Amino acid sequence: MMYPEHLLLSSDLRQAHLKSWQAIGQAGDFFTGAERVAMVETARAAVSCDLCQRRKEALSPYSISGHHDGPQTLPEEIVDLIHRIRSDPGRLTKTWFDNVTANHISTQQYVEIVSVVTTSVIIDTLHQTLGLELPELPEPSAGEPRGQFNASAVDIGGWVPVLDAPQDLAHHGLPHVPNIARSMGLVPSAVELFFTAFRPHYSLSDIHLSISQAQAEFVAARVSSINECFY
Repeated sequence: MMYPEHLLLSSDLRQAHLKSWQAIGQAGDFFTGAERVAMVETARAAVSCDLCQRRKEALSPYSISGHHDGPQTLPEEIVDLIHRIRSDPGRLTKTWFDNVTANHISTQQYVEIVSVVTTSVIIDTLHQTLGLELPELPEPSAGEPRGQFNASAVDIGGWVPVLDAPQDLAHHGLPHVPNIARSMGLVPSAVELFFTAFRPHYSLSDIHLSISQAQAEFVAARVSSINECFY
């Protein structure tokens, strides 16, 4: 995956996206490379999925049943999970999550799925914004999941155990370790994958862009509002 040279994109961003794209094709801690690539393909299908659209238009997405459009190479429960994350994340509920993790996948697997899907969204949406074709799916590599996770993650009342980190504040008034980083801290490789792709786009301080920190905060806040970003 390479961005055209004429685009005004930093080398840091180009390298980070390439590294993240290749990493998706490699075995993670709870899924194989082939399964992770299938997650990206499934997330892309969710954008134009008829069932997902009908659920978004419904008063409650849980009142609408049916079959998702797109590939079905992953287990049905994971396909549904990915479609919900990609198409209507703001209406996911703790009850739904508890059912999924009690009967179908582990909390560690859930965190890895979220990381892979959200990383692919960062890269895909930048391509769309720039008027580029979506990049070809990563080439899956051989290898088995490592099964490593953060056994020291702590329960603070969220959906999953999070990274245990000090809550001291930095000069910008937010914790030194952002909550978005803590949220995937149960699976360190998931944090690394997501933030490798995300970091060149935004930082709370010392932002490496041609706009000022204040301008970056304005853009970030406006985009978050438009996207109804709960976080």
